[in-house]
Amino acid sequence: MTVRLAELADAPAVASVHVKSWQTTYRGQIPDEVLDNLSVEESQAMWERAIPRGEVWVALAGDEVVGFACTGPSREVEGIFQLYAIYFLPSAWGSGLATPLAQAALGDAPDTIVWVLEDNTRARRFYERLGFTLDGVTREENFGTTVVKELRYRR
Repeated sequence: MTVRLAELADAPAVASVHVKSWQTTYRGQIPDEVLDNLSVEESQAMWERAIPRGEVWVALAGDEVVGFACTGPSREVEGIFQLYAIYFLPSAWGSGLATPLAQAALGDAPDTIVWVLEDNTRARRFYERLGFTLDGVTREENFGTTVVKELRYRR
């Protein structure tokens, strides 16, 4: 198992992980219609723009990208780092790669935030194991007619 900075050639695999993970993780939290209409091609275009900035890390099992993380400066709070995403193929859940991937992506960032859906207890436990704590800030996201609550964690 390997963790490394993503390369542009990883964009299709990162996009596939992104879509498959969302469709599994958020089923029952975000409307099925939203999840079923996610496009690997649209996701790939986004990752092709993000990967060259050097803020995307991948986790590999052999040669297969099974997870990724995306980080960078917070768009909301000046001077703070943000973990924007960390996702794995469902088949890689419990593989032990999430912690090394998060550690590589976060590096030695002194002040970091991450947003997580309130109902995503698996992710919340993971962030808490990494030393993140709730900071009391919340927001709501609209997915069609469904509104979900997000919680902000800080480390």
